[in-house]
Amino acid sequence: MKIFRYAAAAGFAVMLSACATPWEVSDVNEILAASDPAGGSAFTKALFTEYKAYTRHEALAEHEWDHAAIFAVKGLKAAKGEAAAPEELADWPYLNDDRVKELAAARARLVGYLANGSRERVPAAAAKAQVMFDCWVEEEAEGDTNSDCRAKFLKTEPELQVKPAVAASAAPKIVKTFIVYFDFNKSTLTKEAQKVLKEVAAAQTEIKPISIYVAGHTDTVGKVVYNERLSAARATSVANALAKLGVSSKVDQKSFGKSKLAVPTKDNVKEKQNRRVEIYFEK
Repeated sequence: MKIFRYAAAAGFAVMLSACATPWEVSDVNEILAASDPAGGSAFTKALFTEYKAYTRHEALAEHEWDHAAIFAVKGLKAAKGEAAAPEELADWPYLNDDRVKELAAARARLVGYLANGSRERVPAAAAKAQVMFDCWVEEEAEGDTNSDCRAKFLKTEPELQVKPAVAASAAPKIVKTFIVYFDFNKSTLTKEAQKVLKEVAAAQTEIKPISIYVAGHTDTVGKVVYNERLSAARATSVANALAKLGVSSKVDQKSFGKSKLAVPTKDNVKEKQNRRVEIYFEK
């Protein structure tokens, strides 16, 4: 139970807590009648809502108006845009000594989260955690060592933690390029092309790329649709040959027809360097 003061008489300490004073009753009634604040930060607005709810619980469900007044005062401050601090353990002298260590550690973590931007980052969760911590302290002082408020605080706590930044992985880069050339209007592999593909297979074993792209192209002779099909057929020929060489699982085929020329030419011009498949290693 929260102790506001001690009065010594004939060597005996008198605890003044069970009966609320008129001022305490006034504070409780004021917050229960209060509307949501128009000003303040998102955190203080959320703090007002949480303290108001717990004040209502303490006053109307638990009939502990002296305790309700503690939360009412803090909620009324929040309504004015002021952020009251979490409860100080020293203000609750009836805490069990063996529970103070856990409570002190939890309070230290909470204060750290609040100081590290959780009020701005996750205002609703930060307000919830603060009020649940205060409730936890109050319930511990009443002998409840496994309170619902403790459970709610621990459940909310991870939301207050700053998540470690996930380092953006560097974009894959082309680390090796091979080019296979084709005869005019053909998609079959020449002996020279087959030799290049063996080099591709050997390089894959050494370099171990994360991706292999195969891109088919044509020269400018013929219609667009025909050349698109021809470039796809050339890419397929290369991909199939690479499959036989053990590199099929990483191959991504693309075809561009005559849209990406190695040597710019006018339409209907035979150009060997444009009749090609390019093979890229990415890593």
